Formats: sequence, structure tokens, C-alpha cells
Amino acid sequence: MVDISPCWLNEHNALVDFGATANAPSKDFYHVFVTTKEIVLRLWKIVPPTRADSHTPPAEYRNSYKDFEFDDRCHSEIQRVAGEHTLDWLLAISRGHIDYLSRLPREVLIKIILNLGLEDIGKLGRTSHQFKELCNSCDLWEQMYRIHTETAVTPELEDLAKEKGWKKLFFTNKLQLQLQLRRLKKH
Repeated sequence: MVDISPCWLNEHNALVDFGATANAPSKDFYHVFVTTKEIVLRLWKIVPPTRADSHTPPAEYRNSYKDFEFDDRCHSEIQRVAGEHTLDWLLAISRGHIDYLSRLPREVLIKIILNLGLEDIGKLGRTSHQFKELCNSCDLWEQMYRIHTETAVTPELEDLAKEKGWKKLFFTNKLQLQLQLRRLKKH
């Protein structure tokens, strides 16, 4: 068992709770559920009804953190459906290595990202799907625009941002921006 504050758990008291379709060519569905005491893997085999194993019931692997480290059958299933990266991540959790940064609220993460340089924001966006979405979000780039540019944010500029996106406006030079604003007014 890992000592985890309840604030890091979701509404199901889980540290990790996600499901997905297995890596190609498999079409199996899996669900990973990690509590403060155990790691649970649920598998649903998706096969054509004509195959002999088409009526196989769903499987469930339920292990304590300590037992998970030695359950080779569960490891091979995780590797098959979710990949080596997911297995490594779950093994790290079972050893007490938990990524708290990605669990922070979105607003807090944006405030942290606002303190990074542009190059670092680009690098952070390549680390995970969550940070890719955050580092390309309109919420982040609107704040970046308001903090780092001298151009006043007018209703016309906000309309242009809705059309083009705040990130694009942030990287647009002033002459191009004025031209786009004039075009928007004409329409």
C-alpha cells in the first residue's frame, strides 16, 4: 500500500482509472484501475463469433502492489493490450513512484506553464497527451497574449482569436495582425 492523500484520488477513490482499446491488431478492450492498495486489470476479448474462444468471459487480474511486481501473466497482458510504456508506468506506481504533477488541477498547471519560456512550453507539450493539450490550449495562449503583448485586447481581437486561435495570434506579428483585423471588420 502506498500512502496517498485523498486529494489525489478520483471520484471512484482511484489513483488511475482508464479504459481503452488494445494496441493494433488486437481489438480487445481493457480497463486499468489502481487504488491505494491494489492494481486491477480487466480484459474483454473481442473476437469474431465464429472463433472457438468467442464466448470467453472477461478476465480480471487483481494484485496488491507487492504481488503486481511478480505477476508475469498480468504483465504480459498489459504489454499486449497497452504497451511497454504503460507496464513501466504501472510498475513505477507499484513501487511508490507517482506522477503528482499531471494530477494537479488544469488552472494550476496553466499557471505553472505561464512561467516557462516558449521553447520549454514546446518541449513540455511533447511529453504527454495531457501536456500537449494544455500547451496548445486557448486558455494558456490567451493569457500568454495578454501578459506578453502590448496590443490591447479589443472585441474585434477576441473575435479574431475565436476564429484563428490565441496561439496563432500570439505568434503573428503586429502588421499581419492589423491586416487580419481590417479584413475581419470588412466582413
